Amino acid sequence: MSNKYCPRCSNSLLTPMAYEGEELDVCRKCGGMWFEKNELNSLLSAFDNGDDAVQFEEQLGKRLGQTDADCPQCNAKLYNYHLLESFQVEVDICHKCDGTWIDHDELEEVKHSPRLRDVLNNINQKTSWKTWLFQFLSQMPVEYNVKPHRTPVVTWALIIINCLIYFSYAFDEEMTMQVFELFASTPSDFAHGEHLWTPLTATFLHGSLVHLLGNMYFLWLTGDNLEDALGRWRFLGLYLICGLGASAFSIGMNWNSTIPSVGASGAIAGLFGMYMIWFRHASLTFMILVWQKKLSAAWYFLIWLGINLFGMAVGGGGIDYWAHVGGFIIGVVIALILKNYVMNRNPVIAMLAKPHAQLLR
Repeated sequence: MSNKYCPRCSNSLLTPMAYEGEELDVCRKCGGMWFEKNELNSLLSAFDNGDDAVQFEEQLGKRLGQTDADCPQCNAKLYNYHLLESFQVEVDICHKCDGTWIDHDELEEVKHSPRLRDVLNNINQKTSWKTWLFQFLSQMPVEYNVKPHRTPVVTWALIIINCLIYFSYAFDEEMTMQVFELFASTPSDFAHGEHLWTPLTATFLHGSLVHLLGNMYFLWLTGDNLEDALGRWRFLGLYLICGLGASAFSIGMNWNSTIPSVGASGAIAGLFGMYMIWFRHASLTFMILVWQKKLSAAWYFLIWLGINLFGMAVGGGGIDYWAHVGGFIIGVVIALILKNYVMNRNPVIAMLAKPHAQLLR
């Protein structure tokens, strides 16, 4: 038993404990931890957090002022700081002995603080003339999100497969007609028990190069993060479920239609739903004429959904809106069911969903 007292609990002595090769002083009553000078740097440098030479004091955010708590080491008053400039969890620092007090519920954020710092710096980047020019020319959003840890093998494989299939028939009109006849999803055919495989195969066909490029861009934009969060095989399975579900929505709502439907849009709409729920910290740029603005993922995809609902109401346009809306609904349902699993598997993503994270848009 040490002679140091917890700054949070009245008359509660701290207990020395070994933790990850360091001896720390812990309050058994509240679970808070006292780190003497350089102990915290050594501990954080040993964690898998993207930095093996952490200088904790250099990454601290705004100084909030003196507290009423006394330093366990030297009895000087502790000072409150934000953990990071853009992550407003509060930690207590002693200016006299350079020790740090961390409350029990702050420990996970502190452990991951080097990675949180890098992620928030990336997410909070300002738009530039390069992003403006890209979106103006392509009409595609620019993403600001967590960088995946692993190469998105499945996402790239799906993009390559979709492209290879498209270029295998796209330049031969007769071949295109034969492929669509056999593999596009035509509700009336399915209703009569014909071509029952088409709800799946139709998700790998596209009607034009622009159709293909647009879908593949959004598959890449959302897929890398989702694959990283879920794992490769689970991501592939959910992608296919969203594609089949979107086709089922389209067939069910257009039961007697003889118009074939093709495209990965329904499956990708399912990815939109998952991305919106799990990556609410992410930003996507939205452009109105020449004005570019960063929006949260939720706002961006809700605007996209509104455009689809409007298109469904007015009709026409040769777009399978029911596949889009159906896929999106399925993705949202999946996201809500798996939310706790994904957050437990990805602690940094979970922390970014908390109000402590300051997101600049």
